[in-house]
Amino acid sequence: TPVCWIKLPPGWYKLNTDGASLGNPSKASGGGLIRDHQGKWIKGFMRRIGFATSITAELWALRDGLILAKQLGISQLVVEMDAKVIVDLVQSDKSLNNSYFALLNDCRFLLHQLHRIKINHAFREANRGANYLAKGGCNLLCNFVVVDYPSMEELCSILDSDAMGLYSLRLS
Repeated sequence: TPVCWIKLPPGWYKLNTDGASLGNPSKASGGGLIRDHQGKWIKGFMRRIGFATSITAELWALRDGLILAKQLGISQLVVEMDAKVIVDLVQSDKSLNNSYFALLNDCRFLLHQLHRIKINHAFREANRGANYLAKGGCNLLCNFVVVDYPSMEELCSILDSDAMGLYSLRLS
């Protein structure tokens, strides 16, 4: 199945996030990026989380991305992530009592702070930029970094492919 990064109407921004965990639980990190309606880079971020589950890593990445969007004054935001379980958790009103309860509540609160928001599941092939940054978080010497410019060659190639609307084949 062909999959691509979808452009948005003018005035909208897209936040792609991803969490990475080398086991469940294990060494974890998160990352993501914000682009404008044409796919142009706005900002990115990476976080070293430490020992955590994949759900915790995904929630950290979402929280970091929402905070960054809010700091940038973005009011119309589409959030995409390849973790359907997180999309479902954030959109539900269930109150859970577990280790990621506080992170989940933070994400829900931040989502309600934005003027217009949509949160969607995206296939992994349409979330490659966020995946690249999330994996990079494992190698950080500090806990968190904002990436002002995408200087890594592989990331630039992903961004160019996305902005041009090039398709990737979805592996089953």
